[in-house]
Amino acid sequence: MSLAPGSELFAVLRDATTFSRCVFVAGLPGAGKSLLVQQAALIAGEVGRSVHLLQWDVARLAFDTPEILARYPEIDGVTHAAIRIAVGRWARTAVLRWHRAHPDPEHLLIGETPLAGERLMELARPRNDALEPLLAGDATLFLIPVPSREVRRAIETARGREIAAPSHARDMASAPSHLVQRHWDELEAVADELGIARTAPGTYDPELYASVYRALLRHRRALVVPIARVLPVEGTVHEVPPGAREIVPSAAEVDSAIASQLTRSDDDVAREAADWFRV
Repeated sequence: MSLAPGSELFAVLRDATTFSRCVFVAGLPGAGKSLLVQQAALIAGEVGRSVHLLQWDVARLAFDTPEILARYPEIDGVTHAAIRIAVGRWARTAVLRWHRAHPDPEHLLIGETPLAGERLMELARPRNDALEPLLAGDATLFLIPVPSREVRRAIETARGREIAAPSHARDMASAPSHLVQRHWDELEAVADELGIARTAPGTYDPELYASVYRALLRHRRALVVPIARVLPVEGTVHEVPPGAREIVPSAAEVDSAIASQLTRSDDDVAREAADWFRV
């Protein structure tokens, strides 16, 4: 599936992938992030960019070793807080390493960053380090896809079909409906903390959703992208586009990232993860 060249969404992705150094797609499960990442990579290839991908769902799989999961188990489908923090810290180092290894402007980094629950929130959080000028500057753009209520329902229906009958190994990593609702409940709690008013508690609200993500990305250049119609999908959105290269942690990088968590108490880790939205 490819977006129609005359569509508004195509124009947004074309401009983002033509003029940016890094493009990150932020949002909860069920927002269409994977589709936008795939389409952005395809469009970037067409305009001559060399595409590199960094995705939460892919990077965190390297941490799913028997040894790590024995210490930090996944409970009810939720990645342990220590792993979420470790992946984020690895990612910040990995993006800086990529930036230095590929200085030519033809190279483009496209990322999938859920942010919620400390899932690569480290890339949105200001730090006094060598990477901050890139992340905080005009060369980096965060896209926030915000589907309408109707589109959101359609995405969730399609997600259920993918999980029930996966056509790609990564389809199984998609969050099931009960976790999608859990993420939404958490986002509503964050809205309360940030003083963002709720209109219909417990149900998806595009305006609330956009407001929370704008607040999370207030230290980054960010653009809300309304998704008002269902986009036709052929095959799977998890297929890596031709020519794109994935950034994944090596075994040594996983060990190093986890080692920094092993020195901390579980309570300390849980407290940090619970405050993921404070930037």
